[in-house]
Formats: sequence, C-alpha cells, structure tokens
Amino acid sequence: MKEKFEVIEIESDTMVLKVNRSGGCHSCSANSGCGTGILASAFGHATTFNKPLKPGVVVGDFVTMQISSKELFYRAFQLYILPLLALFAGALIAIELFPGNELWQIGFGFTGFMGAMLFTKYFLK
Repeated sequence: MKEKFEVIEIESDTMVLKVNRSGGCHSCSANSGCGTGILASAFGHATTFNKPLKPGVVVGDFVTMQISSKELFYRAFQLYILPLLALFAGALIAIELFPGNELWQIGFGFTGFMGAMLFTKYFLK
C-alpha cells in the first residue's frame, strides 16, 4: 500500500511527515454508522510521524512511502482487535470479582474497551 506524505518539518537528520487520513470515509453517506468512519472521527484526520531524512527533500515536498502487509495487519489489529480483547478481559475480570452483578461486569468491560482505545490513540504510533 502506497501513500503520499507531506514534509512539514526537517530536524537535523529527521523529517516530520504528515498524512491526511483517507478522504473516502468522510464522503460516504454511511460514515456515521461505519466502524472505519467512527474511528476516523475519533482519531483525527491527520497523522504526523518522524522518518530519516532523504537527500534532496525540503519542507513542503511530498514523498511516497509504502507500508508492508505485515505492518498494515498489525495496525488493523491495534485499532480493531485490541479494544475488543480489552472489553472481554474487563468483563471476565468482573465476572470473577462480582459473579452476580451484571452492572459491574458491563462497567469493567466498558472500562477495558475505553482504556484500550485511549492507549491506542495516545501511546501507539
């Protein structure tokens, strides 16, 4: 999968790249009920990250980079599977701690899900 990135800053031997997330999710009529559309709105429309500086690149240039299938699968796992696993783990913990109280089980499951979403948003780049 290839994507174009804009060089927004150069620091010594590092270039800071920005990519706008896929525009297709914002033009589709189903984006409010679609998982991809919901994640796109929750995680913002642009992402920045650092890469080693390539010769001849200046601020404002666009560079094309390719992501491997393995990396794409790993990122999809982080966005979709990790929060679901955290939801189930939270619920299972609550089942052990509060066997007869469904409200606590739902609360622990929701807390695990939201914790995984926040972890993904702020700590996994």
